[in-house]
Amino acid sequence: MNPAFPLAAAAALALAAIPEARADPRQHPTVEYSADYTSDTEGEPTGTGKIYYTKDRIRIDVNQAGTSVVMIIDKIKKQVAYLHPATRTYKPEPLEDPDIFNPYAGGGWQITKAGEDTIGGVPATKWQVKPAEKDLFQGFVWTTKENIQIKTDGVTTDEGKTSKNVFELKNLKIGPTDAAVFEIPPGYKREE
Repeated sequence: MNPAFPLAAAAALALAAIPEARADPRQHPTVEYSADYTSDTEGEPTGTGKIYYTKDRIRIDVNQAGTSVVMIIDKIKKQVAYLHPATRTYKPEPLEDPDIFNPYAGGGWQITKAGEDTIGGVPATKWQVKPAEKDLFQGFVWTTKENIQIKTDGVTTDEGKTSKNVFELKNLKIGPTDAAVFEIPPGYKREE
């Protein structure tokens, strides 16, 4: 399993959001938050984890098929650190595009409001999302009034193979996160 793929997918889905009811999922959340999540991709084991979001830093803990990986994104330092809890190691890599984990930040998406809904007890706006390119996600995205993408449900086509994807946040908590969550834990050794 390539740990970067589920991490990037989780981050991309977690960060897409809207600034107001008339906007679209190209913007980022307006508040700090944390949440548990589940990620189901057809043909792969279910992923679970936790997301911590601030304007400048994001942490995503991924558990999939018995493997745990943590990704800490620092937009100010323009760096992503991949932590491997099993080996207590980490590997920093450059973050070339701070919006790379928000697939809707770029142009080329058709986004249409599809109604109002409630996801896990949280009011949300439902959006239909269609890409300009055929080999991307298309389906529905639900966002909260704080621009948090709380759910996606659709299909992704990659190199001619189509798979169903459902991503959902649970136990959403809006509020500040302890800065220590975004630090490399003591005792972790850097991989080269």
